[in-house]
Amino acid sequence: MAHSDAWKTCLKPRKELEEVLDRVNKSIEIKDAHIELSTVARAHELVEFLGEHFFPNETLSKSIGLKFDEDLRKDLLEILKENLSVIVVHNRTNEILALAGLVLEYDGMPEVKLAHKKFALIMEYMRHRQNDMDVYKRFKCNKCVNIAFLGTHREHRGKELATTVLKAALAFAKELGSTPVYFHGEGSAHASQKIFENLQFEIIHRFKNEEYEVNGEVLFKNTGDVKELICYVKEMH
Repeated sequence: MAHSDAWKTCLKPRKELEEVLDRVNKSIEIKDAHIELSTVARAHELVEFLGEHFFPNETLSKSIGLKFDEDLRKDLLEILKENLSVIVVHNRTNEILALAGLVLEYDGMPEVKLAHKKFALIMEYMRHRQNDMDVYKRFKCNKCVNIAFLGTHREHRGKELATTVLKAALAFAKELGSTPVYFHGEGSAHASQKIFENLQFEIIHRFKNEEYEVNGEVLFKNTGDVKELICYVKEMH
């Protein structure tokens, strides 16, 4: 998942990106916590956070019995290897409390080959109508930022940390290089859908979970009251 030439020519050096996020951190007040940019040193911790606090509650993962294992660890490390995710960190314990996993993408980018079969099924569902929700065609651009994961530590939910970390991620990504910046993300639960919509993301597509079939069988059968996967985009100048 190397940067395209388009990202290489506009992406700021890592030191400048850290300075950008430091400015964002100073503009956001979080009780007993602060904002950081993910690092190589925190990569495994970030992945373990997703395994413990994101996937067990994620609607589609639960519906097909996704299990967190070594294959999924490898997939996540590959997807997030650019270390551009924004995280909320506890001041005293240094523990990750929330994260917005950001991934740089570009038009024509090859798909990452995923080792975890059930995770691959979820990703295929999110991409199966890609032509109907093509960010590049919609905005006449050649690169975008994917909000791949949005999660909160299960013991710190109800404090609006997911909203806070996504706001910080938007402010940070706006200064990645050149503007405008285009975002896309998927909401698979009511909580994430509400956050995207409160932050004025535009709905670009809705997929009914019960209508998606693989080999003639509905894949996501047990998603409770969450009937749709909603795809969002946002342009920031």
